Amino acid sequence: MPATFVKSITQLIDLPDDDKPQIALVGRSNVGKSSLLNQLTDQKGLARASAEPGRTQTINVFDVDGRFYLIDLPGYGFAKASKVKRVGLRGMISDYISEAPQLKLVLLILDARRGFTELDLEVAGYLEAHSIPYALVVNKIDKLSKSEYSSLAKKIALSHPGVPIIPSSNVTRVGRGQIRQTIEEVIR
Repeated sequence: MPATFVKSITQLIDLPDDDKPQIALVGRSNVGKSSLLNQLTDQKGLARASAEPGRTQTINVFDVDGRFYLIDLPGYGFAKASKVKRVGLRGMISDYISEAPQLKLVLLILDARRGFTELDLEVAGYLEAHSIPYALVVNKIDKLSKSEYSSLAKKIALSHPGVPIIPSSNVTRVGRGQIRQTIEEVIR
């Protein structure tokens, strides 16, 4: 999946003005969105991954093979940002999700060690209320035992029936093929 960085934006009017499908990555700060994007595209430094949560504060647009865009949304739940900044970032995320005309799928990324947080549930509810297709990417599964992951996956499946659940690890690269396949099915 060859990809190039297109631009960082803070207003939806600055989104690419074409009909290419858009796939958004959303999740809490420090959940591994940028690392996942790098893994999906096989390009280590495409998206800047930081050990410090809350570094992505813009909507970052990446063109993938001239076929579709991966949209890296700011992380939510970063406690060190000011309340005004947090509200602004949440607004940017919800505006994009509800108004982007070419949005075809949201990859809601969860931290396997934390499961669904209150904010993750809020985002999932928002996606469902707006009838936006999404898949749950349970990231960092390398940090759990097989039985711990199995228990988490069952719990998620019960609370979100019919939503695809994709186990993922940026360390072991588990899930990369399944995420790519999910994207391909949506953009066809």
